[in-house]
Parts: sequence; structure tokens; C-alpha cells
Amino acid sequence: MVEPKYITSKDNPRIKEMKKLQSKKYRRKLDQFLIEGAHLVEEAMTHGQKIHALVFLDGYDHARYDDQEIETFIVNDNVMKTLSSLETPPGIMAVVSYAAPETDGRRVLLLDGIQDPGNLGTLLRTADAFGFGRVILSLDTVDAFSDKVLRSAQGSTFHIDITSMDAAEAVQDFDGTVLATDLEDAVPLEEAPAGDPLMVILGNEGRGVSDTVLAQVDRKIKIEMPGASESLNVAIAGGIIMHHFKA
Repeated sequence: MVEPKYITSKDNPRIKEMKKLQSKKYRRKLDQFLIEGAHLVEEAMTHGQKIHALVFLDGYDHARYDDQEIETFIVNDNVMKTLSSLETPPGIMAVVSYAAPETDGRRVLLLDGIQDPGNLGTLLRTADAFGFGRVILSLDTVDAFSDKVLRSAQGSTFHIDITSMDAAEAVQDFDGTVLATDLEDAVPLEEAPAGDPLMVILGNEGRGVSDTVLAQVDRKIKIEMPGASESLNVAIAGGIIMHHFKA
């Protein structure tokens, strides 16, 4: 067991270092991020993530973690609120480095320019549910390791292989059938070829999939809607498509 360190000041150097992880710049620089709540901490531990530190609110029952050889801090309410992104902190946090799990890569979701953290988190969770074991994020997609995305994904972040790279290059490198959502010259989802391996591409909430990427796909697909709505939220559309092509 690692002896816990008690910290009562938000100006403590270690706390300041952790707080920097609220910034995308420092998350990328340090290859670390913060997670909050017992569920996410348990998921990270169960699925082989590198836990650098555990932070507990003073009075939190941390007995189940006492056998872990992990740097441990016990902090007061003021310090915990400094680190937490939530109005009511859950009492347990961790500093983590992402370790991608192994996947066969036969079902791939490519997200081209997704900007809303809730949409991204929901898409990660849905990809996990329907067997899309690899998710590629374009370089302009919102950070998968921000607090809002992590909370929305509900632990699925640690179940799938998440990669960030140029979207056009990802399509070029993929050896399989590539489908992208679009409205022009698109076939209904039910008529789309179910290739194996398969890549499904979803685009930005406003502009959709970029023209550069669309120019490289095998087929453009659309979800037929008999109702009056003109469009679907990208996370809803992704759920329908991934369920249709579930592994």
C-alpha cells in the first residue's frame, strides 16, 4: 500500500499539475487526463489503463483501493472542487494515461469534425455497444479525453481503440468497404453494401462529411425518414447505422 498524502491547499504543486489536465493542451503534452467517479475509475482499472494517481475527498471510503501501488492523495473539499469539473464532486478522481485495447479492426467508425462533446461521447458508447472496436477521430474533432466526453461515454473510452489522425489519410489506409453519410447521390441504408472489413464515416454536425473525404468513399448512404423532420442528430444517426452493421 502507498501511504496517502494529505493536501489541504489548492496551491500545492501536485494539485496545480493535475489542474492543468483540464486543458486540452496539457492533456496532449503530458499524455494524461482526469477521470471522476467510482464507475470510471473502476472501468479504467479493469481495462488496463495506466493509473498515475488516485485522489480522494477526505472521508471517502477508499479501502478497496488500498492494495493498489498507486500514488494516492486525500484532499479537502476546497481542493477537490478545484480539480473537479462537476458542481458536486463525486469524491474520487484519478490521473490516467490511455492505453488502447487490442481490436480486430473489422468495424471502424471514422468521425470527421464532430464538435459537440455529448455527441462524441454518445458515439463512442454506441460504437462499443455494436462492435465497432476502432474509432478514428479527425484532427478537428473534439478531444475524446475532455471531462464532458468521458462522462458521456460512460467507460466505453477504455473498451475501444481510439485514434486521432487526418480523416482523408485514414480512408486511404483502410483496406475494406468505406461508407459515408450524405444526402446527394446516396443509397438508402438498407441497400448499402455490408462489407467486411467496414468503415462508417459520420461528419460534422453542421456541414456533414467533408468533400475531401467523400471523394474517396465507396458509397454514400442515407437514412430514409418518413416523418417531417429534415435531419437527425449525428449521434442518433450513428446509432441507427452502427446497429444496422453491428459486428
